[in-house]
Amino acid sequence: MRTAPLAGLLVALLAVPSPPVEAQSAVAADLWRIAAGTLVVPAALAADGAAALWTPAYAIAGDAPGIRTGVEAIHAPADEGVGGGIASVAFHPRGAWTFSAVYGRLNISDLVRTETSPEALGGIPAFAQVVSLGAARTLAASGVTIGVAVRNLSGQLDDHASSRWTADAGVSYTGRYLRLGAATHYFDPSSSSAASGASYSLGAECRTAESVVWGAPASFALRYGLGIASGEDPSHLVTAGLTLARLFELDAGAAREATAGIAVWRSRFGAAVTTGRYRVYLARDGGVNGFDATYRFGLAAIVR
Repeated sequence: MRTAPLAGLLVALLAVPSPPVEAQSAVAADLWRIAAGTLVVPAALAADGAAALWTPAYAIAGDAPGIRTGVEAIHAPADEGVGGGIASVAFHPRGAWTFSAVYGRLNISDLVRTETSPEALGGIPAFAQVVSLGAARTLAASGVTIGVAVRNLSGQLDDHASSRWTADAGVSYTGRYLRLGAATHYFDPSSSSAASGASYSLGAECRTAESVVWGAPASFALRYGLGIASGEDPSHLVTAGLTLARLFELDAGAAREATAGIAVWRSRFGAAVTTGRYRVYLARDGGVNGFDATYRFGLAAIVR
């Protein structure tokens, strides 16, 4: 995730009379990677309200029909000026299919136009948004789920707008104590990964059997995630989680990223409470190189 260089990239693009569509698409993809940086699980194993945005292999468990809705708010500090939200709905009819729809928008605030003097001449609009439609199917009792999603990634930088269609795929396996997943993000078969900003994620989670902790059933999980993007070194995520009484969840870990041979570590933290059909969660991505933390707040509900 290229959070810190993002402002410099925007300035460079604004200096070009007509930034190429590919460059604008890469910036839009980078903005969404800021949001992905708050995930405390590998993106390919996401299961929160907006999970269908991170992996097309998201499916509602069980055979009974159901609908799951979710809303999330993303807030980055003032020095990055990034904020926005995600709304999602997933429909699971009777059978093995889950259909999902996601809309998200991220804005960059406090960009101002100047000329020869530092006096501001007005604001510069800058945003990225995505619309995603997906379908996932769980293959009988094998524990394997496959999914595909068609997405429109669009954005605006000053008076330059771009729009690109992408096609993503994901696969996951859920066993008694093990979960595995792989997913693509904003893959455009008509363009290179560097031009489109496409990335790829792999994830694994090992979970213990339930035991009694503080008089309540509890289980522990250890996760590893690998992220791959063109022009960057692979990123790594390691987190551990505790689920207590099947109601409370605490997760913590760290992510390692490297660009041009310079490696940085970012802390990750998450907490969630599930009560009845509702789930409330908070995630935090620790800052680096002088940048403050980025937060994600979410609410998900299941209607059956």
